[in-house]
Amino acid sequence: MPTDSLVSALETAACLWEAVLTLRDHPSSDPDAVALALAIRETCNAVGAADLRLTVVGWANAVEAAWSVVADTYDLCFDWDFVPGWIVDHIDWSDPTHPTIRPEPVPEGPDRAAIDEPVTAQPPAWRLSADEGN
Repeated sequence: MPTDSLVSALETAACLWEAVLTLRDHPSSDPDAVALALAIRETCNAVGAADLRLTVVGWANAVEAAWSVVADTYDLCFDWDFVPGWIVDHIDWSDPTHPTIRPEPVPEGPDRAAIDEPVTAQPPAWRLSADEGN
């Protein structure tokens, strides 16, 4: 039987993929939404849906970490509001072969973290064991 944390990660991954497909296939008439839809479509065409799906699934930990910070004060829902908004705000689609999580803004001053490169989401290390998958 899958653990609660595995079920949560799977649900987050499903929400991410669903949000990417919705952003790609049903943009609002806003020019930014249309541009995002075209960028996602270009990525799908460049790498294929299966590869993009694995990349998107790799964002689950980052989304869950971001959600844990705001969950108690966020007034809208996780799947239909937070996840799509997170994708819009945090994913860089400029390289169609390599969508990445944008780095967090770096604080100025002596405590500044040395983060200069985008974070590349890797497919998750977890996989269902034979017992969990059945």
